[in-house]
Amino acid sequence: MQHSLTQGPITKNILLFALPLGVTGIWLSVPIGWALADAIGIGYYLKKRT
Repeated sequence: MQHSLTQGPITKNILLFALPLGVTGIWLSVPIGWALADAIGIGYYLKKRT
């Protein structure tokens, strides 16, 4: 059974978040990525520390 890429929640999310931001989107994605990586790292540290 094949699943079409044009149906389902993944395609809906891509359509919702694929905004035409251009260069501004690139400049925004870097600090957002850093913040997410830091948050994940801090969360992992707090969970695993003894």
